[in-house]
Amino acid sequence: MRSFAIALEPASTPRLACAAALVHALTAAAPWIAHVPAAIGILLTLFALAGLAWTLACLPGRHCALEGLWLDRDGCRARLLGAREPVPAELGARSRAYADFVVLEVRAGRRRLVWLLPRGSVAPADFRHLKARIRLTC
Repeated sequence: MRSFAIALEPASTPRLACAAALVHALTAAAPWIAHVPAAIGILLTLFALAGLAWTLACLPGRHCALEGLWLDRDGCRARLLGAREPVPAELGARSRAYADFVVLEVRAGRRRLVWLLPRGSVAPADFRHLKARIRLTC
C-alpha cells in the first residue's frame, strides 16, 4: 500500500461553529417549548449547553486543544494547544470519513482528542488522502 504524507493545520470554521451554537441553542430551548416539567427542563438544557462546549472543542480554531496533525511514513504526530513540539500520536478506531467531513479521533499520550474537519478547512488533496487512510486503517 502506498502511503501519502498528510499535514493538517486546518483553518478555523466560524460558520460551522455558529451552526453548532444555533443547533444547541434550539436543543436547549426545546424542553421549554414542549412544556416539560421544570426539573427535567433544567436538566435537558444543561446537557445541551454542556454538549455545545464539547462540540466547540472539537472544531478547528483557537478553542480546540489540537492544533496540527502530521501523518507520514515516520508515524503520526500531533501538536497540542500551547505546545512547541509535536508529540507522538495515533489515529483512533472511532475515526470516520464521510463525503463532506471527517471525524478524527486522535490519541496523543494519555489524551483522546476529537476533531471534526469539514471539507473546506484543509487542502483538497490532504482531505482525500486523509479519507483514504481512515477508510483503509480504521
